[in-house]
Amino acid sequence: MKLGTKLIIFLVALILVTMSVHGYLSVKQEQENVMREIRVGMRGFSRAVHAVLRDLYGDNQNVQGTRDFVDTIGPRGNIHSLVVYNLKLERVALSASLRYAGDFAELNPNAILKLDPRPALEQPAGIDGYIQGQGTLIYYRIEPFTASDGRTAGVFVLARQGMQLMGNIEARRDRILATTSALVVLLSLLVLIIVRRNITRPINQLVERIREISRGRWEQRLDVKGRDEIAELAKEFNTMSEELNLSYSRLVKEQQEKLKLERELRHSERLASVGQLAAGLAHEIGTPLSIIGGRAEYLLRRARSAEEAADNLHIIRSQSDRITAIVRQLLEFSRRREPMFRSVDLTTLIENVRYLMEHQLLKKRIKTDIVISPAPLVVQADPDLLQQVFINLFSNSLHAVSPDGGTIKIRANTPAGASEDGDASVIFEDNGNGIPPEHIDHIFDPFFTTKDVGEGAGLGLSVTYGIIKEHGGDIRVESEPGRLTRFIIQLPRRRPS
Repeated sequence: MKLGTKLIIFLVALILVTMSVHGYLSVKQEQENVMREIRVGMRGFSRAVHAVLRDLYGDNQNVQGTRDFVDTIGPRGNIHSLVVYNLKLERVALSASLRYAGDFAELNPNAILKLDPRPALEQPAGIDGYIQGQGTLIYYRIEPFTASDGRTAGVFVLARQGMQLMGNIEARRDRILATTSALVVLLSLLVLIIVRRNITRPINQLVERIREISRGRWEQRLDVKGRDEIAELAKEFNTMSEELNLSYSRLVKEQQEKLKLERELRHSERLASVGQLAAGLAHEIGTPLSIIGGRAEYLLRRARSAEEAADNLHIIRSQSDRITAIVRQLLEFSRRREPMFRSVDLTTLIENVRYLMEHQLLKKRIKTDIVISPAPLVVQADPDLLQQVFINLFSNSLHAVSPDGGTIKIRANTPAGASEDGDASVIFEDNGNGIPPEHIDHIFDPFFTTKDVGEGAGLGLSVTYGIIKEHGGDIRVESEPGRLTRFIIQLPRRRPS
């Protein structure tokens, strides 16, 4: 529920409760005022009746005169009635309104005649009360009267029909209720208009402007009217919008400058890569070309023996094969084929690679320490490309370690606690010369090598890095110069998406 609706409901409920209480108290006050008016009037009238009865019945025992007097109290149309009792509580006289009840339909005689006058004999001041029922409201007063000498002569009951007054009270109550209802409706409408105009509408506008800002329309502003809290909020919102707009403009400008710098940097990097590639290629191919040129010139200077010509041609051919191998590596690096993924058991693949490298290991008398998980370690990969990766790492280690004491350690397993979808880990470690810290960041760059001229083109680790990334894995290197070099490979066991 919205804030404006909650506020309207709360204020309308408060007005309704307040006006209802006010109306109820007003009706009660009107009733009390009418009853007080009846009570005061009846007390004055009862004093006059007391004075007459003292003379007629208290002093002279004039029963007929008392009856005539009582008849005058209840003439037709008069709403009063009077009953006189002697000390034996026998009825001495009844007003006409009680004797001829049919002529006074508005008065219920039974309610008056059933009143017990006995308690009033013990209270000289008399007693009074109400008889109220459905369609009936009677105020009565029971009071003893005395003779001139002060002795008690009897008791009289004086009653007054209050239905007309009750009708007046109900009419006043209806007017009060109607007035209260009208005020509630008018005040509710006034509250509704004020809340919607000063609270609901500005808040809705604020929400709508915020939505526009979330869509990227930073120029949105609110109309500020008045000096209340909502106006202050609108001012702060406008200030915020301006700041956001300025920040967004600065961000766009900075982003454009950054993109421009990145394009320039990429261009520079491409130029640098091309230069590095050209320099490396020239360096790698220049040496065998020089050898080929020198041997060819040597053969052209004069006739050589068949043995000398064969030796030089053999050298020329070997250097030509070297150039071909360098070019082939370069092509593999630049136009690598798409991997053909299938299930590959790393245990079997590593053993096969070790077998392929066995003659070189025996030649340099280098030991291998292979620890592989006893359970099948299956990944989704291209076996030929992974074989090339492991051969490259074997070759690097063979070049780095010293004969007679060099060791290559290989570890392949799944990290403890990993699920079936977790990565498989393969670690190649050797106790060779290590890699200097300044070379670590460039170890996977194309044509970067620490080998002597003619021992490598510097493409093996670049190719290895690219293959691992194509498999969705990761490779990193750790080294302690003079102690060890460790290549850590992480391969996902499922095919990368």
